[in-house]
Amino acid sequence: MTGAQNPAKHPAMLTDRYHDLATHRLDDTRRAEFGIDPDWHFGIERRARWSEMDPFRHVNHATYFEWYEEARNLYLETLGLPPLAPDVPGPVLAETTAKYVKPLIYGDVVMVTARTASMGRTSLVMEYAVWKDGCAASGRGVIVLVVNDTGEKTPIPDGLRAAITDLEGRTF
Repeated sequence: MTGAQNPAKHPAMLTDRYHDLATHRLDDTRRAEFGIDPDWHFGIERRARWSEMDPFRHVNHATYFEWYEEARNLYLETLGLPPLAPDVPGPVLAETTAKYVKPLIYGDVVMVTARTASMGRTSLVMEYAVWKDGCAASGRGVIVLVVNDTGEKTPIPDGLRAAITDLEGRTF
């Protein structure tokens, strides 16, 4: 067993509720609670922390990128990408954008969603959104799978590709 396959070195490989797709799959009740459009299927609930505020008392713009990163990694790990490690393929952010629609403040409970918009051989385009009474912010990222030790691009594994296709309910 290599380090990348050893649950002792990578605790996220252990079965847990945090990495259980059922925990993060959005249903109609959760969509209605946050005002989420029906074509989003994966989300994580967050509460805006005091440390995430800027001097204007709303969530700092950089926080959204951290939320998107958390959603992206959990989405990919939940769907089968091995936990991040130097010797296994991992997601490298090649490009990112954000659009801020309305401010969020301390204590707001939000749903951060992630989905795959398109897939190539070694990369995918992901979209993100933060929801509270509708969309508060959205983002997009181009993700390339890279073996971190070598910097080599690697194809998206068939199992991950199939899991994404199944979750999103469409072929890429």
